[in-house]
Amino acid sequence: MDSKEKYKKLVKKTKEFFEKQRFHKAVIGLSGGIDSSLTAKIVSDAIGKENVIGIIMPEKTNSPESKEYALNLAEQIGIKTVEVNINEFFKPFYKMLPWEQNRASKTNLKPRIRMIVLYNYANKNNALVVGTSNKSELMLGYFTKHGDGATDFTPIADLYKTEVFEISKIAEIPEKIIQRKPSAELEENQFDEDELGLSYKEIDEILINVEKGKQEKELIEMFGEKTKKIIERMELNKHKTCMIEKIEF
Repeated sequence: MDSKEKYKKLVKKTKEFFEKQRFHKAVIGLSGGIDSSLTAKIVSDAIGKENVIGIIMPEKTNSPESKEYALNLAEQIGIKTVEVNINEFFKPFYKMLPWEQNRASKTNLKPRIRMIVLYNYANKNNALVVGTSNKSELMLGYFTKHGDGATDFTPIADLYKTEVFEISKIAEIPEKIIQRKPSAELEENQFDEDELGLSYKEIDEILINVEKGKQEKELIEMFGEKTKKIIERMELNKHKTCMIEKIEF
């Protein structure tokens, strides 16, 4: 299936999902990145641009381009936006919690606050929260549990990041967004590929073979020692990607 056919299927399946759930409105967190941009385009084509709202949630570690690109994308596809600056949300947590914050607690708080904002809007407006994670991120566990991982529906969840790039061209996502260096922007100068230690092209080649059932030894023979980084991350993040374990009697 080529990229054009994949895009048509994404729109069709998204439309069917909303019809099945009997919801007509969607809310999406717009970051100015490629994943949220493609997701917003898919959903607006599926259920109508008038039924989609993009919430832009800037924070001090975001680059100025993030807001600019998000607004430009929304204008291009014809959806309305709301801006909610989340900087003030952190103060009560830091003031009221009786423990010191570390890097993980600080960075993960950002997507969790954004999740609360999205669901608050969704509840108020009878909408579904649409997630923007791709397959590469989900397989790696490269997302915040109960943050950007908390959604009602994620249209691009079965697309590897490299597929997101290709399909975004078909969907006419602005070139400046497609060419933008992927980043969650949870910290200043934080970029996905730097943090992961490999390019998405390399990562996806490994993940595709993981999905085919290749074992670690085979993967290392195929792609070298860099494979270990991916396997280790997947093992470490199993608590995010597997069902919650329960004690059975």
